[in-house]
Amino acid sequence: MISDIKVPDSSIVREAEDLARSVSNDTLFNHVMRCYWFGELFAQQEGTKVDSELMFLSAVLHDLGLTDHAPGPHRFEIEGASAARTFLVEQGVTEDRAQKVWDNIALHTWDMNHFRGDTSRLTQLGLAYDVSGVAGAQLDPADVAEVLRRYPRRNFKRAFNEMLNHEVDCKQQYPHWFHICSRVAHNRSPLTIVDAPAVLDWAPFDE
Repeated sequence: MISDIKVPDSSIVREAEDLARSVSNDTLFNHVMRCYWFGELFAQQEGTKVDSELMFLSAVLHDLGLTDHAPGPHRFEIEGASAARTFLVEQGVTEDRAQKVWDNIALHTWDMNHFRGDTSRLTQLGLAYDVSGVAGAQLDPADVAEVLRRYPRRNFKRAFNEMLNHEVDCKQQYPHWFHICSRVAHNRSPLTIVDAPAVLDWAPFDE
């Protein structure tokens, strides 16, 4: 049950939440918080022990690149990962641990975290569940409802699509590249690539 999950009680967790809250709009802040809780629920369901502090830091800081806090020219996941690492080191987190957060954030728009350690994998499941759903996921509906009560979606699908479009508009110098094998597949037979709203609609939520 969600009542059995406790947020790590550490100063860096509180500072990270404060940072995310201060630089994010309500929709984005609620999203990153839901991602943490969904990751914990997946871990609980599996009975897998994770580094909850690392999961919290990775989830709650993973979209800094979609805010004015990390406005650099590179893809939002790279800018956000670097901003998170800098913040954590400045707050006294070891460079090795801050690098683990960087890795989780920088890789979260691909599939690599699914094949890394349990904390990275389950953090990724939490992120994916909130954005586009996880095939076969069977989280307790009461637990999911409680997460949504604490952190409402606030028209997340529409708002997040707007953020992604803004990201593309701002990153003309370093565009978002296709995987090299996607290029091969496209030139063999043109791929059908659905737009972000279709992907967001895969999530098991109305908004």
